[in-house]
Amino acid sequence: MDELKKKRLFDSAASPLIAILAALAVGAIVMLLTGTNPLYAYKEMFTKSFFKPYYLAETLVRSAPIMLSGVAAATVWRAGYINLGMQGQMCVGGLVAAVMAIYLPVHSLWGTALCILGGMAAATLIALIPTYLDYKFNASLIITTLMLNYAINHITNYFVAYPMRDTAGDGMAQQSVQIEQSLRFFRFSNKNAMNTSVFIAILVVILMYFVFTKTKFGYESKITGLNKNFANYGGIKSMKTMFQTMALSGALSGFAACIEIFGVRYRYVNSMFSSTGYAWTGLMAMLIAGYNPLLTLVYSIFLAGLNIGGTALQRTVGVPMQIADIIQCCITLFISVNFLYEFNKKRSGKCRKKVGKRWETGGVA
Repeated sequence: MDELKKKRLFDSAASPLIAILAALAVGAIVMLLTGTNPLYAYKEMFTKSFFKPYYLAETLVRSAPIMLSGVAAATVWRAGYINLGMQGQMCVGGLVAAVMAIYLPVHSLWGTALCILGGMAAATLIALIPTYLDYKFNASLIITTLMLNYAINHITNYFVAYPMRDTAGDGMAQQSVQIEQSLRFFRFSNKNAMNTSVFIAILVVILMYFVFTKTKFGYESKITGLNKNFANYGGIKSMKTMFQTMALSGALSGFAACIEIFGVRYRYVNSMFSSTGYAWTGLMAMLIAGYNPLLTLVYSIFLAGLNIGGTALQRTVGVPMQIADIIQCCITLFISVNFLYEFNKKRSGKCRKKVGKRWETGGVA
């Protein structure tokens, strides 16, 4: 049993590392084709994302909404359901929290907590819309959550482009007015964006790890993801699990948006969550981590570092910042190939068992 656990641990660690190394190799080939020394470029990229205080702080700040989005996705995916609507849920959660912070007479950290709870509640309600459509009309959860992203993005952009638009500053910018100083997360230095929201996000991720591994909810959602029929037979209501996991996923997505609002931007900006790609990067981190919240945290920091380093690379070396996107997409591609291989292996094993059973029973299944 110990050997089996060691093998599984090795496989879970080896697959992402191989995917990352292969993606870095693809990035190196692209750099060589453009006449850039990949060793020097990677040295600059990682130095200006992890090994200098300013860039490390920027990497950690950027990773906070990514890791929360990744855990939000893992909450649903490990239960056998797919939520692709984290981006839309972030938009709604961030907008509602910003509206409450701007228009309600709230002050201090208690006011911040109230606004964040409001944003999380709004994001939860949005997440439950496609959940209900799946339950009532058997609508595809994948399609409804994905399509809602586009509708919600345009709706939230309307509010900051017209009724909530800040006309006192840059008239061309589509953004709301800033929230009060008393509602913002504490920033450690004026030289970078490092603030308390990073540590709050890490604590939430650690908390979710214990929820996944040590609670009844975590056990039921895992069993449902492994086999819905077995879960129903054992008394676990899969529909209830779907609503619970989708609600929690929406709440985490809303919280991810709130820490960006109250920790970094201090306002709602047009397309601030669709252009940054926090939700999709978090989804990548979750897939690489195999739904593990702690590994999602690690890979979120790594992917955030690629973004920060890629931007710095364009300024210093002249390599397009899209090289970081190429590396991220290749990592996801290689991880997906591994998932597909494992899926086909399990399916072929089941087919062999069925054929063997029919052979033993004289052709009767």
